Amino acid sequence: MIDGSVTFVLLREGPSDDGLIPHLATLILRAGGVEAIGQPINYSGTVANKLRLLMLERDDIDIAFVHRDADRVGPARRRAEIARAIEDAGITAAVVPVIPVQELEAWLLVDASAVRNVVGRPLGRTDLRLPKLAAIEATRSPKEILQSALLVASETTGRRREKEKRDFEKRRRALLDRLDVDGPVRQLPAWQQLESDVAAAVASLSEG
Repeated sequence: MIDGSVTFVLLREGPSDDGLIPHLATLILRAGGVEAIGQPINYSGTVANKLRLLMLERDDIDIAFVHRDADRVGPARRRAEIARAIEDAGITAAVVPVIPVQELEAWLLVDASAVRNVVGRPLGRTDLRLPKLAAIEATRSPKEILQSALLVASETTGRRREKEKRDFEKRRRALLDRLDVDGPVRQLPAWQQLESDVAAAVASLSEG
C-alpha cells in the first residue's frame, strides 16, 4: 500500500461474483484506504494453486480476496482451507477470505424491498417467504430460495413467468450490485467477519 492506495483482486468462484468488487472497495476505504483499485480473477484449481498463479503473474497486489461459499461444510472449515492454502502457496500479499454462509445468495435475501424493486414490483405485497434475518445463515439452499422469491415478487404467470425464470442471473446481478453495505447484511455474522478481516488486512498494510 502506497499513500493509502490499495490494489486488490478477487479470486472468484465465477463471473457472477464480480458485483462484489465495489463492495470490497468500499470496505477497504472505510478501513482506512485512501483509494481501492480491484479486479476479479478467475483461475481454476485449488485455492493454493490460485494463489501460486497470482504470485507468478502479479507482484503489485496488496490484498487477495478469496471467495469460497461455506456451503454445508461451514465457515470454519473454509477458513482453515484458505489458511492452509496461504501456507502452501507462500503468498506475501494479505489474503482475506470471503465466505458467505451458506452461499453468496444468502446476502441477497436480507431485503425484501430490493427483491421487489429488481423485478419492477416495488409496491408488491405478496409474501416472498424469505427467511428471517436471524435464520438466514441456518437456511439451506439460499439460491433456490432467492429464485423462488424473485418469481413470487414478479407476480407473473404463463410466458412472462417463464421469462422471469430465465432472467434469474440478471436479477441476481442487479441485487448484488445494489447490495446496501450499511443495510441488514451487516447483521449477518459472515458479513461481520468479512468487515473485520478487511480492517485487519488494511491495518497490516499500514504497519508494513
